[in-house]
This record gives sequence, C-alpha cells and structure tokens, in this order.
Amino acid sequence: AKFARSHVVRVRWNVRFPGGDPFLTINLQLKPPPSFKMAQNADLIKQAMFEELQKILNPNGEIRRNAEERLAQLKYTEGYGIYLAEITINQSLDLALRQLASVMLKQYVEDCWTVEESEADAGTNGTLLVNNEAKTAIKTILPQGLNDPNSKIRSVVAYSISNIASYDWPNDWQELFGIIVKCLSSGNENSVHGAMKVLVEFTLDLDEKQIVDVGPMILSEVYRIFEAQTVYSVSTRSYAVEILHSMLRSITTHIESKQEQGNILNAVLPAFMQKMIEGLTVPNGPYSSFQLKTKIVKVLKYMISDMSKFANQYLAAILPPIWQLLTQMADVYIKVIVNETEESPFVDNGEGDENEEFISMILQIFEFLHTIIEIKKYKGAITNVLTDLIYIVILYMQMTEEQVQSWHEDPEKFVEDEDEQGVDFTIRTTALDVLLMLGQEYDQKLLASFSEALGKHITVADADRNAGHPYWWKLYEASMLAVGSFKEMIVKNEDKFDLGQYMNLVKGIMEYQASPYLLGRCLWIISRYCDCNLFDQQTLLQVVNIIINSMSLDKPVVLRLTAARSIYGFCTILRECNDERKLCLVPKLEQFFECLMPLFSQSQNTVQSLLLETLTAIIAYDPNVTASISSKVVSLTIAMFLKYHDDRVILESVQDILKILAQNPFCLVPLQEKIIPTLVSILSSEGEQTATMHDIALDILGTVVKYSRGPLSSCMVESAFPAAVHCILRTEDASVMQSGGECLRAFLTVDAEQICGYKNGEGLNYIMEVTTMLLNPINTESTAAFIGRLVVVIITKVGNLLGENVDLLLKAVLSKMQLVQSLHVIMSLVIIFAHLIIVQMDAVLNFLSTVPGPTGEPAMSFVFANWLSRQHMFYGAYERKVCTMALCKLFEYGVTTKDERITNVMIKEAVVNVQQGRRTRSATSSAQQEWVDVPILLKIFKLLLNELSNLKESKEALEQNGSESDESGSESAEPKGATNLSAMMLFDDDDEEDDDQQMMMQELMQNPIFQCDMQEYLVKFVQSFSCDEHFRVFLEKLEDAEKLILKGFGINVA
Repeated sequence: AKFARSHVVRVRWNVRFPGGDPFLTINLQLKPPPSFKMAQNADLIKQAMFEELQKILNPNGEIRRNAEERLAQLKYTEGYGIYLAEITINQSLDLALRQLASVMLKQYVEDCWTVEESEADAGTNGTLLVNNEAKTAIKTILPQGLNDPNSKIRSVVAYSISNIASYDWPNDWQELFGIIVKCLSSGNENSVHGAMKVLVEFTLDLDEKQIVDVGPMILSEVYRIFEAQTVYSVSTRSYAVEILHSMLRSITTHIESKQEQGNILNAVLPAFMQKMIEGLTVPNGPYSSFQLKTKIVKVLKYMISDMSKFANQYLAAILPPIWQLLTQMADVYIKVIVNETEESPFVDNGEGDENEEFISMILQIFEFLHTIIEIKKYKGAITNVLTDLIYIVILYMQMTEEQVQSWHEDPEKFVEDEDEQGVDFTIRTTALDVLLMLGQEYDQKLLASFSEALGKHITVADADRNAGHPYWWKLYEASMLAVGSFKEMIVKNEDKFDLGQYMNLVKGIMEYQASPYLLGRCLWIISRYCDCNLFDQQTLLQVVNIIINSMSLDKPVVLRLTAARSIYGFCTILRECNDERKLCLVPKLEQFFECLMPLFSQSQNTVQSLLLETLTAIIAYDPNVTASISSKVVSLTIAMFLKYHDDRVILESVQDILKILAQNPFCLVPLQEKIIPTLVSILSSEGEQTATMHDIALDILGTVVKYSRGPLSSCMVESAFPAAVHCILRTEDASVMQSGGECLRAFLTVDAEQICGYKNGEGLNYIMEVTTMLLNPINTESTAAFIGRLVVVIITKVGNLLGENVDLLLKAVLSKMQLVQSLHVIMSLVIIFAHLIIVQMDAVLNFLSTVPGPTGEPAMSFVFANWLSRQHMFYGAYERKVCTMALCKLFEYGVTTKDERITNVMIKEAVVNVQQGRRTRSATSSAQQEWVDVPILLKIFKLLLNELSNLKESKEALEQNGSESDESGSESAEPKGATNLSAMMLFDDDDEEDDDQQMMMQELMQNPIFQCDMQEYLVKFVQSFSCDEHFRVFLEKLEDAEKLILKGFGINVA
C-alpha cells in the first residue's frame, strides 16, 4: 500500500547475532525502475479516465462539464485510445459506461487515422499522442468486442474496425480478414453478427485487387450464413443481404469487364439469387421479416438497374413474388394504416418498429417498380399487368388516417406534404411517382388500362358508400388525384378517356359531405380542367361559388387551403383563355382576395407561400381589379417582406407580386408611395436588426425599379437611389454589395440619363464609386459576381459620358481578375471584354495591348488565358452567346488582318495523358502536368468547334427526350431527359432561366448583331471559313474528334 502511494519503499533491518542484542541497524530506500514507473503512471491515467467517464454519467450538469473538460485533456495522453478500447470490451463494467467509452473511441479512431492519412489536416489534430504501438494495441483489442453480447457495443466496435481497415488493411493489418473469417465461421451468433457489421462497411471500400482477392470468400461466407435460416437470426441474415449489395456495388464500380465480374460472382450468385427470391415468399417469423424482404428487394432493384446481364435470367422469377407481396400487403395496408379499422398486427420486436419496417418494404417495392418501368426491355412484363398495376398503385395513394389527423391539426404539414414539389417520402407520394412514370412511358396507350382501373375503384367506392363505410371517399380522392395528374395526356386524347362522364361523376360527388379533403379534391380537379370545352360559363360559376363558400371562416382550414389551390388553378389557366370563360372570373377576383386575407393572419411560412402564390395569380388576372385592391395588396406585401425577410421562398413570391404591381400603370404610384419610404428607412438604418435586411431591401428596390417604366418618379431618383448608394458604400457585407450592384444596374437600365444627371452629374460619380468598390481587390471575389452585367450596362448606356473613366474601369476589372478563381466571377469579368470586342473591337484591342498585365506583359495574354481556358465551362444563355459571338468576331479579325497584337498571343494548353490503365490518387497527384503553347487563333477555332458540337448534341438530346429509344443493350436505365453537360448549356432561351436572364437576352436581341440562332450562326461561320485560304492551315492542327465535328456539318476534311 505504501508503494502504491509513493512509488518508493523504505526498509529497515535489525541485524542480531545469535544470543546477543542487536548492534547494527541497516536502512534501505528502494525506487522502482523507470519502466515500472511508466506502467504505474499508465494505471493512474486509466483510473482517472474511468472516474471521469463515470462522472459524465452523473445527472449533475456541473459535474458532467468538469468531467468532459478533464477527458478533453486526457485525450492527449499516449494510452487514451487503448484505455477506451479496454473499457469498451470489458463486460464486467457497467453497460452505460462501456457504451460511452465506445462512442468516444469511435470518434478517437476517426480523428487519429484520418489525421495520419491526410497531410492537409495534419496540423489539425497533430498533438494527439498516438503512435504505431498504440494503434497496434487498439487493433488487437477491438476484435474482442465483435462477440460482445450487447448489439450496440458490437455495432460501434464494428464501425471502428471498418474505419481503421479503410486505412490500414491490408498492408498494416494483414490479419484482419482472417479474424473476420474466423468470426463468421465460429458458430457464435454474436461473433457472426459483429463480423457482418464490419463487412457491411468494409466491402464498400474495396478496390479492384482486393475484390479479386477476398470477394469470392466474402460472398461464399455470407451466402452460407444467409441460407442457414435455422442457425442464424433474421437480423444476421439481413446483414448478409446488405453485404451482398455492398459487394455488388464495389464490383460494378471497380471492375468493368463482365467476364471478370462473372469470375467473381458465378460461383455463388445463382444460388444466392434463388434463395433471395424464395425468401420473399417466406412468412414473417423466425425465418423472415419485413426488414429482410426490404433488403432483398433493394438488391434485386440494383441488379435490374446496374447489372442487367446477371439479372435478366431471373426476371420471370423475381416479378411474381414481388407482385404477390404488393397485392397481399395492400389489404393489410388499407385496414391497418389507411383506415385503421383493424388493430396493427405489427409489434416492436426489440430491433426495430415492425410497422415502420412494413412501410419501408412497400416503399422499396415501389422503387423497384419505378426502375422496372423505366427500362424499355422490361416493358412487356409491365404491359401484361398494366391495369392491375394501376389499380393497386391508386389503392396505395389513399390518405392514411394518421395523415388526415396530422393535417387537420397542422395545416402547415398539409401544404408541405401535398405540394407538388414536396420532399416527404411517403407511400402516397411514392405511389403517385410510379403512376406518373407509367404515364411517361406509356403515354396514350395507358388510358385504356387507366379507365378500366378507375372503373373498378368507383365500383368499390360506391359499394362501400352504400354499405355505410365511413372511408369510401378516400378511393375517390386518390382517383381524382390520379386523373388530375394526367391532364395533358387526357386532354390530348379525348377519344380514349371519357372526361365528360368523369367530371359529371365529380360534380355528383361534391354533393356529399363525407370529408373536407374530398370536396377540396373535387374543386382542385375541376380547376385543373377548367379550360376544357366541356365546362360552360354557368358550370364554372357554380364551382367558383362553391370555392368561395368553402373559404368561409367556419370551414375547416384544410378545405380553405385546398380552395385556395383551386383559385390558383382557375386564375392561371383561365387567364390564357380568350373567350367568355375568362371574363366570368373577373367579378369574382376581389372576393377571392377577401377570402384569402383572414388566412394570412393565422398561418406560418409554408401556408403563407401557398397564399402568396394564389395572390400572385389573382392580381395577374386583370389589371383593373388589381388596381382596385392595390392598396391592400401593397400593405400585405410589405408586411410579408418585413416579417419573412429571411425566408427565401416567401421573398420570391413577394418579388413576383411586386413585378406585377410595378408593371401595372394603375398600381405603380401607390406601390412606390408605400414601399419606397419603407425601403429607404431600412437602407438608411445602421442598427444590427436592420443590417441583415439591407441586401433584401436592395433586391426589392431593384425589382420595383426594373419593372417600372421610365422616366423614374422623383421619389425613386431623389430618395431611393441615394439611399441605396450610401447603404452600399458603407457596407462590408459581400451580399449587400452584390445586391447593390444589381440594384444600380436596374436604375441605369430603366433611365440612365436620369440617374447620371442626379444632382448635376453626382449620380454618375455615385455609379462609378460603387462599381470601383465592387472591383476593389481587397474585397472578396464574390462582390464581383455580377459586375459584368453592371459594367456592360454602364458602357452601353452612358459610355459617352465616361471619358477617361473607361480606362480606369477596365484597369479595375484587370486588377480584380488577377485575384479571383471562381468560374462565375471570372465569367462575369470576361463578359465585359467580350461585349467590347463585339461593339468596340479597335478600342478594346488597343487597351489590352498597351496596358500591362500582372507579369508586365500586355494584358492581352492575361485576359485571354483566363477566358479561353474556361470558355468551355461558361453557362447562361446571355453569357454564352456574347462570349461565343465575340470569339467569332475576334477570330475573323485575326485571320483577316493578321494583327500581331493577336497572332503573337499564345495560350497554354494541358497535354492530354493517353497512358492506359488505372492510376492511384497519389500517382496522379505526383505526376507532372505537361503544357504546350497554342496560338490564340487555333485555340479559338477549337473552342468554336466545341461550342458547335455542344449545341448540336444538346438539341438532339432534347429532340429525343420524349421519344422511345432502344435500351436492349443497356446495363442501366437513365431517366428520360438525361443528357450530357452540354444540354444544360443551351444558348436558346430556356423555361428554367430566371427573369433576369430573359430580360438581358431580350435587351441583347434588340441589337441586330445578336438577332440570330447560335447554331445556324456558327454553322455558317465555320462553313464560310472552310472556303478561306487559311482553313487548311488550321485543319492540319485539329484533333481527329474535331475533324469529325466538321465532317458532321458537311465540311471536307480530307
């Protein structure tokens, strides 16, 4: 005991001669050896860690915090990880303590092993004292935890082993695989389960060589475990299927050859597939579960989509049990989940909620069906059961009682779940996705089966209603959702679907008061089809009156919100009609607005978004009615802006409303009178609360200005403009600078003369001051994200007033370009020079050839090096068109004049490495990149050919988007519309472009130079150049792929 306390032993001997008294006393002081002292120090640290871990479990918050601080210090001792591992696997200790240690060990492993592998992060946790001996000790201890009786301990231990293996195996942990195989073959359920948990993570990180080395053995072992259903638990066998899935993904990722894949798989996969297919029909119990079936379906889905060569032969055997599962479970789903007319047979089995596992299985089956439907070569299998499939899908689309109750209590959740763009992953939405995919793949051929399935549902629903079942309405609601979702297809094929008869049915159903959800769906579907000829003015007015009645304060909120959706449908659809039906809605618009108003005061963000969208549709319908309610609309919009200034979705709707009001000559003055003082107050305030609103206020102001007609009102010029300028100039916030630049661009676009003439020319000084600020190299590069648009407008609108300021402006652009790396910002700066090349070629060439770049050489080389190396990555219709046309003009000028200022410029181009075979990341990073100098005109010509090829591919991809293509040889099915990158970079206007892009394109097209189709322009340009005497010189230096592009447009390259 004394030694343990002091590490020193003092001993005293009394030496006595026989028969006499002691005459000599010897005192000795013994010290332990250094190694023994280190061991004792380690024991002290381990004991300290043990005590602090216990304190963390203490309910007293102060004790817990002190213990956490102490453990954070102990983390930097050598044995920290070892002690955590020892505590984790020590079954004699308290389970809570062990679980705490295991979680801390997991984090420690992530920190230590990641740090050593990543030099970039070496400084982050470099002070952790972990050496190879400690790592070896941890790797020796951890596998002992794989047979722990507690599943949570096994799981954390398995995760840590997998994490270490991803770095150390096989080179620094060669024995690991032997340990895993030993566990798998031990016969101990816990050991097998622990090893399986390791393999789930482990197999995801295997490379090609490792797959070949250990893949067959892993597959053999997990198959042995999976088929031994009387030996191993369902949970363990589920992991076997999960490991198979991981192995298949690794194989398809790393091994391209089907023959090599077969060499690994063929020994086990056929038997595994057969057993999995059989497993789908095994009843739940000791040998199966919903979780196991879910994982089996997931593997089968992956094989169908990514390994069709191996899966094709099993398709006939796969589909019947999956179809059987879906149909047999439908009755359970309806009674237990949808209507709750029977008690749930599902229980919490200790390893998971069986009810949730049941739902997960249904969702996985629908994902499987979605995949099958997408692949053309399996179309025949679906066609044979099309009517039954549609029937069953609509059955699963019914609202559940849980949803009905949840939506009644929380209207926000109702709007969120039922939104077309909703992200909630439910059986209802997933089934609808499958139905829509069927419509996309079969189009009009679907309608006969669709009508038949609907007829069956109507028969069942009517029978339930007559029998007094309270839930009969749910089938009608789901059916109407399906019919409404197929509007375009049904309208185009009226002879294949009796829409008139169905709508008569809907009008009849509206008379029943079964559920607000049913009435709401009836109103919604009529609003969807309100432009069809089967509805006359009188019928529409009857429905509109029902909508207005449904919006009354005494009605359920979910009905009022669905009625609001119906108003949106009526307004957006009938606005496009040019007959009496459009006029019939005008007298009702103000009532619509008044019905919406009470909902605003009792709703939150999600519902507010729906209401604002509906309000936008109302005020866009008729300018005169909008003028009559403009005062209330403006007040409401300002209130929404102030309350939800941090909600981007609501702000987008606010912007839409402001656009409509600003373009309405009857509303512009009241709009400005109310909103300008509010915006000026925010922009002029320097308080912390309003500082976060400055960028939003500038965006709002920019919208109001942009959509107003010139000349601008005095409050705009005298009040709003200077307030915006001063707000921008005093900020350090990049987002405020961005929004400010765009706001000032709007002012200049609408009336540049007014703005520049503010206070006898002070306005122009303000513009230049802000522009210089945005280009200041000291500011972050994001401040110049939209500077190109602003500078182009300045030069275009007031270039004659700038004088020497033009050169100063362009020098500032060059300075900013030196420090930026973002593609978007580079593109924004390049667009300035591109625009100048088109409209002022001589001036911009003189500037670039006389002003020095960052290395002292003319800025010409610097600008074109930044531009041409990124041209192929530029995006946006406006930017791509301007840059491409500028290159065409520059190329033509260079070839014609042989201007040495251009022809002497060389562009560095990376040499493409044609080395065959795989290269590791380390080999790639250490390889020296080779560069060659390419004449600028040759580089431009290559880029123009690339643009032309992209345009051609994009248009072809879009033309094929809706057409059926033969996928019989495809290993995977891409969704319709999947195209290459060029498809996202079309020059022509796109529906998805924002309003700003469209406005810029419209303004650009006012210049005759830009009034052309880019593909036609480039084809003519290249064809014309092919007749030029210099063409052969360029042709000789083109790659084979580039010559093929020319050949594709009929140009001789021989």
